[in-house]
Amino acid sequence: MTSAIIASLMAIPLTVATGAADRAQPPYLLQSTTQQDNPVDISQRFKRAQKGDAASQLVVGMKYLELHNFVQALYWFEKSAAQGNVRAQIYLGDAYANGKGVSVDFVKAHIWLSLAAANGGYEAKFRFEYLLSKMTPEQIAEAQRATPARKPALE
Repeated sequence: MTSAIIASLMAIPLTVATGAADRAQPPYLLQSTTQQDNPVDISQRFKRAQKGDAASQLVVGMKYLELHNFVQALYWFEKSAAQGNVRAQIYLGDAYANGKGVSVDFVKAHIWLSLAAANGGYEAKFRFEYLLSKMTPEQIAEAQRATPARKPALE
């Protein structure tokens, strides 16, 4: 049954507009990760996300990612990551490292993955180490200069 729900969700288009009104009216359901038999209306998640709930922002971002709408996914991941959500920080780091929805930017990837690793993201530590192997010494130095300036805004 879950695969039928996912298949039907994939057929429903989401707007790419960045206006809050467009994001606030999603017409589909998202299966809850805590109660598989209790669907959670995604519009409730949008409302919570717009009010600043980091967990809901992550869920909304993941839904957009699932629908391959990278612009909207990154928008919501950044909001969640700015509040210290480790999973959102990892998604952003990966997006910048691999060019998903943005241009490849190892410096920004370094910033987000180092924050995730510092916030206890076990998985982020491995991703961060791999990223370092792909970066030049100049990129690493630039990212290290940028990271401390960004940390106080996130705490």
